[in-house]
Amino acid sequence: MAPQLIFGTATFGMDMTEFQDPESVKSILDTAQELGIRRLDTGARYPPRNPGRSEELIGETKALLRDGSGFAVDTKVYTNVQTDGSGDLTQEAVAASIVASLKRLQRPEGVNTLYAHRADPSTPLEDQIRAFNQQIKDGRCKAWGVSNVPPEMLEEILRICDEKGLQKPSCYQGDYNLATRGMETKLLPILRAHGMSFNAFRALAAGFLTGRVAENQVAGTRFANNNPLGQAMQNLFGSEKLIAALKQFNQEVTAQNLKPVEVAIRWIVYHSALSEQDGVLLGASRTEQLRDTVGMIKKGPLPVEVLKNTEDFWLAVKDIRGSII
Repeated sequence: MAPQLIFGTATFGMDMTEFQDPESVKSILDTAQELGIRRLDTGARYPPRNPGRSEELIGETKALLRDGSGFAVDTKVYTNVQTDGSGDLTQEAVAASIVASLKRLQRPEGVNTLYAHRADPSTPLEDQIRAFNQQIKDGRCKAWGVSNVPPEMLEEILRICDEKGLQKPSCYQGDYNLATRGMETKLLPILRAHGMSFNAFRALAAGFLTGRVAENQVAGTRFANNNPLGQAMQNLFGSEKLIAALKQFNQEVTAQNLKPVEVAIRWIVYHSALSEQDGVLLGASRTEQLRDTVGMIKKGPLPVEVLKNTEDFWLAVKDIRGSII
């Protein structure tokens, strides 16, 4: 079976998106429910230029979240990207972050999963693990997870959990798409061995896989210089070799009357290494974008000949993208 769909809310309150007030947020949450999505992903540092506003906007639609078909909500411990993450995951920092998140979310009953947004290189791992276990014990979250953590560190976290009898992280959130498949080699076997799920973000490579970047049509996208994420996305996906491979891929799938973006989203749902225990985060800067994405997913698996194109594309960039998780 296909992985579950999760709606990512990092764009709530972000410049150049529809979602600036509770009414617009309620509109897309209504749409998400209509489309069968029952899980939200947010974080204390979302959106990047106004940390916490994403959670606030979700909280301001509390009536929607309280009805009989409400959402499970995941959030992440605050991290300041101007630092290396040191001190983010002390017991005091984790507690302070989730308390503030629950206040913004107006959700005293706690969240579904609390993530470590990234590694903390200075706090002892056992202290970090105990910090998350304490939040579970205190009822502020049902489970905990990790994101942006190297496989070697994850293995050590799991070893400590086994040795000390502590609750393990239940899921890993990481980068996964047609152009970023490094998680398949070393990380995924670790997750499967420990019963952890994988929730994939950047399923469309932040819009890179729409094909517009390869044609230098970046106005209005996350790759534009005036976008809050523009420089970061250019750094991640600006390789000449990657862009050349995408141009070739675009030509091949267009010749088969398909759009690159549709191939990318149908691939990760139906043909990737993900299973029903995993998830795919869907983002949007406007409500109709989410509806369009789910509409493409509902078309089902891809034709065999298109799958060959996806594999050829990965083989062309694997040497420069294979270590990214």
